Amino acid sequence: MTTVHDLKTYSFFKALRDAKGKVYLVGGCVRDELLGRELKDFDLIVTGLPFKDMQKVLKEQGHMSLVGKSFGIIKFYPKEDKSLELDIALPRKEVSTGDKHQDFEVNFDPNIPLAEDLARRDFTINAIAQDLETEEFIDPFDGQKDIQNKIIRTVFENSFVEDPLRLLRAIQFSARLGFTIDEKTYEQMKQHASRMEHVSPERILIEIKKLFMAEKPSLGFDLMRETGLLPYVFPDVQNMIGVTQPNKNNEDVYTHTMKVLDASRAATELNKPGDIDIMFSALFHDAGKPKTKRENETGRVTFFNHQHISTGIAWRWLKDNKARTIGVNPKKVCHLVKHHMFESKPFEGNDKALRRFINKVGPEHIFDLLDLRIADKKGGRFPNKMYGILKLRERVEAELNREAPFTPKDLALTGHDIIQMGFKPGPIIGVIQKNLMELVLDHPEKNQPEVLKEFIEENQKSYLTLQDELMAEIKAKKKKG
Repeated sequence: MTTVHDLKTYSFFKALRDAKGKVYLVGGCVRDELLGRELKDFDLIVTGLPFKDMQKVLKEQGHMSLVGKSFGIIKFYPKEDKSLELDIALPRKEVSTGDKHQDFEVNFDPNIPLAEDLARRDFTINAIAQDLETEEFIDPFDGQKDIQNKIIRTVFENSFVEDPLRLLRAIQFSARLGFTIDEKTYEQMKQHASRMEHVSPERILIEIKKLFMAEKPSLGFDLMRETGLLPYVFPDVQNMIGVTQPNKNNEDVYTHTMKVLDASRAATELNKPGDIDIMFSALFHDAGKPKTKRENETGRVTFFNHQHISTGIAWRWLKDNKARTIGVNPKKVCHLVKHHMFESKPFEGNDKALRRFINKVGPEHIFDLLDLRIADKKGGRFPNKMYGILKLRERVEAELNREAPFTPKDLALTGHDIIQMGFKPGPIIGVIQKNLMELVLDHPEKNQPEVLKEFIEENQKSYLTLQDELMAEIKAKKKKG
């Protein structure tokens, strides 16, 4: 782990100092150091040295990239540790010119006082600098006191007006660090919640990913709900509020979902707690319940097929909000949501049903689906009754270890082998493979080339007839097209 003392020994620091530059650590790395947390991202400010001179010095001390040139920022990788990424900048002042993140007039200058640069930052806990040479702290807004008291407070009155993303940053900091939002700042958040409409999905997703790192992400969702941000960030989660579920102690769908989300983040029973795809699956698994809730004349409440509506809602949100930018796999999330409604009892003592279940879900997804189901149960009426689902996981693992065939790739005959039997390349190959899978799922011992060939030969006449029909359909479509 790189420390402040390590940075002082690197040649780039000495070179900047010799060129009359003054080097400071700023922002989150200073905050995390004061909290005793591991330092991961390093932001530095250099005063007293023109941008071109700073470039010249750094060019000789490692690798640099000018991706933030218009903001006076250099990404730098010191030669002592080429894996270490540093953001090195000149002090700057920003003036908001509109509602969007890009609507800023930025001025950077080596002679801007450090205090002015700190004054533009979001919260007092992030508006602290540390002199890299003396290791003394520069703290004009009492950020150290707020860190000690675990308070999140804006640096200036119009902080959320200038950059509405700070609304979400306040929430993820509160949830991740266990800090309380200052009362005045909290009221400002409620006042400006609607400004989230002006924030790009990509920037929102970065903060959501950080929120998902909190031990209890639900704390952040509760804050979004209380401050009015939730309908602008997750409207489908907002719709869960007040939709009661009699079979879950009359908890509404929102409360249940938050329990499932927290379980997906940290429950020890899961194979992959904190996996981002599983967490998004947990968030959306019941999103379709508000639209599918029905109550009959006896008062019985149902949510028939809610998993299919939930799948559509998840797909739309993940697509519209460009979730891939933070490493989410929307297809996988939707696949898990679609298949989350199952119980372990039907598979007890039924190996054939179990193999068909693994085949339907996919061996590559089955354990993630089981994790989602475990999290779902942790959020239900009996959160400690895990025996059935954990036993099912053991049986799935044992079945996979037996290397039984679960996909066409596992068949003892390849597509090429089937073609060699006299069939033409095309959809008929998929049909035959599907039928072979039906056979070997029930009878894994029959996954042998001779047995599979015999099965195909027994049905060859009907397959050849179907092949002609399928080829005729393809030709007709091409002719129309």
